[in-house]
Amino acid sequence: MNNSQKNILQNISRTIRGLSIDAIEAAKCGHPGLPLGCAEIAAYLFGKELRHHPKNPQWLNRDRFILSAGHGSMLLYSALHLSGFDLSLDDLKQFRQYGSKTAGHPEYGHCPGVDTTTGPLGQGFATAMGMALGHKMTADRFGLKDTQILDANIFVLASDGCMMEGISSEAASLAGHLKLDNVIVFYDANDICLDGPTNECFTENTALRFQSFAWHVTTINGHDLDAIDEAVQTAKAQDKPALIICKTTIGYGSPNLQGTSEVHGKAMGPEETIQTKENLGIPVSPLFNVPDDVISYFQNRQKEQLQLEDRWHHALTDWKKDHPDHIPNWEQHFDQKLPETIIEDLNHLTIKPNIATRASSNAVLQLLHDKIPYLVGGSADLSCSDSTMMKKSHCVSPGQYDGRNIKYGVREFAMSAMTTGLALQGMILPYCGTFMMFSDYMRNAIRLAALMNAHVVYQFTHDSVLLGEDGPTHQPVEHLASLRAMPNLTVIRPADSTEVKGAWAVALHQKGPVALVLSRQGVPDLAESQFSGVEKGGYILKDGSQSKIDFCLISSGSEVSLALEVAQKLEEGNHSTRVVSMPSFELFNQQTDAYQESVLGRDSQFVSIEAQSSFGWHQYIGKDGIAISIDTFGLSAPKKSIEAHFGFTVEGILKTIKELVPVT
Repeated sequence: MNNSQKNILQNISRTIRGLSIDAIEAAKCGHPGLPLGCAEIAAYLFGKELRHHPKNPQWLNRDRFILSAGHGSMLLYSALHLSGFDLSLDDLKQFRQYGSKTAGHPEYGHCPGVDTTTGPLGQGFATAMGMALGHKMTADRFGLKDTQILDANIFVLASDGCMMEGISSEAASLAGHLKLDNVIVFYDANDICLDGPTNECFTENTALRFQSFAWHVTTINGHDLDAIDEAVQTAKAQDKPALIICKTTIGYGSPNLQGTSEVHGKAMGPEETIQTKENLGIPVSPLFNVPDDVISYFQNRQKEQLQLEDRWHHALTDWKKDHPDHIPNWEQHFDQKLPETIIEDLNHLTIKPNIATRASSNAVLQLLHDKIPYLVGGSADLSCSDSTMMKKSHCVSPGQYDGRNIKYGVREFAMSAMTTGLALQGMILPYCGTFMMFSDYMRNAIRLAALMNAHVVYQFTHDSVLLGEDGPTHQPVEHLASLRAMPNLTVIRPADSTEVKGAWAVALHQKGPVALVLSRQGVPDLAESQFSGVEKGGYILKDGSQSKIDFCLISSGSEVSLALEVAQKLEEGNHSTRVVSMPSFELFNQQTDAYQESVLGRDSQFVSIEAQSSFGWHQYIGKDGIAISIDTFGLSAPKKSIEAHFGFTVEGILKTIKELVPVT
């Protein structure tokens, strides 16, 4: 790196520090420690290394920058503003204020240039591994390995906290196994965390850990631009992911706070801010100062970046001319287009009768494999049990990424974050699977997918205590209510193969994450079930012959057939009944009041039947409704014994109803 470029990058780093501490001081809150400590890293990446185009933040082959340590958000906001993204000085001045683009932690879709939502430490790291894998998979699928059409790198800035969180180890282990050489992680090793020095809680040899994961590892002075440049160029030449351990000083330049936890998570105060600026050679006034040479430098850089994107478009056009047979498939991947006949194809798919809904879903996946080439799946060491394998394709392996099945190993948390990364890569619709009980391991990553509205499908199997002998550790009870409580997550628990097909139709068209909740045990196919009813969330499965309904039985999943049997017995006792299948609370609640009223009515005795927690059901059955549910943990026993113990039999349910309301 020549002296001229080094000088401008040093000025950019000072500008990033100045903008960051001014914004944090204006908000009277924030995390100045990381922006002050990592300014050279950001200046180098945004000022020299990153191949992107700020005027087109969604350019497919852009390098991605993931601030896994999302609390240091002002570092990213400052760099995005200087680079020319749609983020003004006024936006920086409104840091953490109502309605601002500059939130406390960067949010995907809320601020241009933010490639994923972070905040919970380690998740940006793991999501980035999914993005990197997505590029590898797509490039190999189109034979682009030795071209510059899909050769972008994923850069991550991670903190001590990211390294402490277990998800980073899960994801790093898999990334090393798969040889994801398009990942470069900067580890801000400043030896300070929020609560104090890291030697009080974190004394491992992180370099050896990552070397054991088959990563290239180097340690540098994180304030030395030449060292950063050399480390990055060396990392790009490796055939494995790279970790650059950057020894930095948290709160760099603050005379009284640098190197302490006091500068990690709160504003420094006006006096310390002035002293810090004077110490670093940053003008004390005006606030939010951006030097003219920095402005002109990035204006020229934007012109170069526009040329980079233009050259990419020309290369893509030339490739299409040379490979016309790939164009339809490429466009389908790029636009995420669904086949026009997909609803009809699903509706008319023949599935073996009376099987577990997990098996029905697997039959659907074999169809979707042929119809949707950009669909990619994976499982946390359970593909043989959660039925997620697409049988006509092979698994991704080190150096061979064109498969459509991913074996994540027993790494549920990393799997869910990486699946989100696959979705954010832009050319993949991903799904992943595990037992429903293990959704707890995934929950925070599911939450971030919901927050970002990422199009991800989760296939959760073994969905209730009725799975049998595996016992209460594997039997979900509270999990369905927990998932239903999450905003922006569509949860669907289908009753039979017809509803499974309808559930997948919803999942493919939904613009956010969807959780399919499926049974281990076989369920009968129901003559009354409706493919199209699933998209409404709930519908009348069977109605009584009389105008007044005595009992309205509402159920989901494997218990819908039981509700029909109970209704039959009530009808034989001259009680008019209605049976409602309710595969999705979220979809049903989106319907009009008139539709909901037409399905539920208001004159009945409501009874919900679901082998899960009763939590959430009273919104439909009212305070006087009867919830046939399980509000304790399960037990280890054969399915029939469990049904009898918890009263999930026709006789048991009728007994409960008779105990609570007069039934002759």
